[in-house]
Amino acid sequence: MKKYGILALVAFLMMSLSISAQDSTGRRGNRNQPPRTMRMTAKERAEHMANVLELTSEQKEQVEELLKKHDEKRAEQLAKFREDRQQAQQQDREKRREEMRALMEQNMEEQDAELEKIIGKEKMEQWKIYRQEQMKKRGSRGNAPSPRRR
Repeated sequence: MKKYGILALVAFLMMSLSISAQDSTGRRGNRNQPPRTMRMTAKERAEHMANVLELTSEQKEQVEELLKKHDEKRAEQLAKFREDRQQAQQQDREKRREEMRALMEQNMEEQDAELEKIIGKEKMEQWKIYRQEQMKKRGSRGNAPSPRRR
C-alpha cells in the first residue's frame, strides 16, 4: 500500500512540474505581440516637440519634414543593413564550408599516409582505386563529394 502511495505522489509531482514548465507566457510577456516599431509617427513627434518646446507652426512643419526625412533614411539604412547581414552570413557559410573541405582533405591525406605505412604501397593503390570507383557510383546520386585526384 505504501508503494502505491509513493508512486502516486511521484506521478503527481512529475505531472505538476511538466505543467508548470509549459506555462511560461506569464513570466516572459505576451508572445503574440507585434514586432517593435516606432510608436510615434514623424507628425506626432513634431507635435509633441512643438508642445514641449513651444515651437511656432513654421518650426513645427520644418521639424516634421526633418523627422520624415530621417525616418526614410533610417528605413533605407535598416533595409541595407539587413541585406548586408544576409549576404555576410551567406559568405561566412561558404567560407566555413571551404575551410571544412580543406580540413577534411588534410585529414584524409594524413590518414592515407598512416594507412600506407600499415598496409603497404600495393594495397594502398588498390584501396585508392576502390575508393575512386565508389565515389563515381555515389556521383550518380548527385550528393557525393567530388572525387579526389591523386
